[in-house]
Amino acid sequence: MKSAFFPTAAAAVLSLLLPCAAIAAQPGAAQVKTIRPQVGSPVSAQSIGVDVRNLPRAKEWRPGMAIREAHRRQYTPIGTKLPHAPENKAVARDRLNELQAIYDRAAPKAARAKVSGGRVSINNPNTGVSPGDPVVEVGTNHVIYAVNSGGSGTYFKIYDKAGNLVAGPTTFGSLAPAGNACTADRGDPLVHFDRQAGRWFFLTMDDGGVCTFVSKTSDPVSGGWWFYRYATQAFPDYPHCGIWNNAYVCSTNEGSVAGADVYAFDRASMLTGATARPAQRFSSVPTLPGYGFQILTPSTFYGTTAPPAGRRQLMVRHRDDEAHDGASANGTQDFLELFEMNIDWNTPANSSIVTLPRVAITEFNSWFINYSTFATVPQPGSTSKLDPIREVVLNQLTYRNFGTHESIVGTFATNQNAGRTRKTPVDSGVRWFELRRSGTGNWALHQEGTFSPGDTNTHHLIGVAAMDKFGNIGMGYNVTKTSTPTVFASLRYTGRTASDPLGVMSLPETTVAAGAAAETSGRWGDYYQMTVDPVDDCTFWFVGMYRPSGGWQTRIQDFKFPGC
Repeated sequence: MKSAFFPTAAAAVLSLLLPCAAIAAQPGAAQVKTIRPQVGSPVSAQSIGVDVRNLPRAKEWRPGMAIREAHRRQYTPIGTKLPHAPENKAVARDRLNELQAIYDRAAPKAARAKVSGGRVSINNPNTGVSPGDPVVEVGTNHVIYAVNSGGSGTYFKIYDKAGNLVAGPTTFGSLAPAGNACTADRGDPLVHFDRQAGRWFFLTMDDGGVCTFVSKTSDPVSGGWWFYRYATQAFPDYPHCGIWNNAYVCSTNEGSVAGADVYAFDRASMLTGATARPAQRFSSVPTLPGYGFQILTPSTFYGTTAPPAGRRQLMVRHRDDEAHDGASANGTQDFLELFEMNIDWNTPANSSIVTLPRVAITEFNSWFINYSTFATVPQPGSTSKLDPIREVVLNQLTYRNFGTHESIVGTFATNQNAGRTRKTPVDSGVRWFELRRSGTGNWALHQEGTFSPGDTNTHHLIGVAAMDKFGNIGMGYNVTKTSTPTVFASLRYTGRTASDPLGVMSLPETTVAAGAAAETSGRWGDYYQMTVDPVDDCTFWFVGMYRPSGGWQTRIQDFKFPGC
């Protein structure tokens, strides 16, 4: 990985760091448990033949109106006996941030990645709820933004690609058929563009199920929708969805002591408005002891090259074994746990989730004050803290088939300080990774990095990443800084080209929106989204929250690497 633009000394230090990553990339022990599904009842479609522009306009929140707290992330008490590794157990510190620091010091300006874009920058106001959970997705001709709202319900807006508002804000409840439980949506909206079908997929929650909408055409404004409501076993908290060729797969945090919950929905029927075969629910993926919050993150298909024949959808979670394995934890490395979903719609008894060989990664630390407090990341001007969402691989996992190999890109939170005591300070960073698979081989770690440039009082959190058709990666996130000059919760992005040295982001940090005040609600983020325009397959679109004075707002930003 030695590069011509690295000075000799820097390259020497790099050579010391890289074997750590190489060793960490070796697969861990295989797991063989197979999880079989439970099934419910068929679900009939309801046709929504409406032009969204003709639906009632959602009442937008204005300063002075009441502020509502969105439902809290569901937390299952984990008891008094915890499997945490002893405080005095020796644990390797995360050295990947050193790799990034060496690159930042040594790489000349000419070697750093550059982007064009900033063509569209859309600011959206506070919606009177905390947190906002903003998401954005791009289709053939439209950009759709969705957000929690404290006023008249969770809503979405439809823009053209020049940033002009075409329709909305429209509540998901007003899009749902009258008399349905989904007219009183509970938030956590998800928006995906099904790139293989050229259709839109929406999901929101109600108290006992999920509300899904599939567009009849690629036009989300006047093309019409199919609506399906699926019952869940409990409140379907914090859903994450993935689009695959044979199913829409969504995981939820239902507080199950038996295991993490995953649902597969009948994509083929939903695309045509046919009665959907019963959803298949998998609820026995073993929970991670020591966490009261459980989610598997499904992968979503990107690009134009279909997965190899028979390829199954991958789901991922991280395993910080100091949090889950007690004294037997491996203090030199941690893991990504991989799960593959096999769906048989005709004979559900043949369906399964199978665990794959886990992938070892460089040691990271999910201890932020402890393993259970949500709001832990410092910000200037307040003792209130922000939530890095430590427990899960963040929204969303992006999959591509490059022909020579398949690739998965994701992110999660890490405390760059290795300690696990109440005195351990928080130095929040974004761990990002790329997994690759060639032919019939196993998924393996291709590269990983920890991104948090600056001093130990500079914090990066809620990272989201995607990959374009050339293998370039874009990553967005929040930044706070409590040392001078301070930084309130701001929105930034970085990235790397496929030709850059492995494990580093070469694009200098770019500010999308600067903060100006502290967020004191105790709630932050939950969902952001980084996606890629399916038309050119290389323009990144990103949305997240930032904190100006007067309350949080969101910003949508596009950018792309040259050569597209």
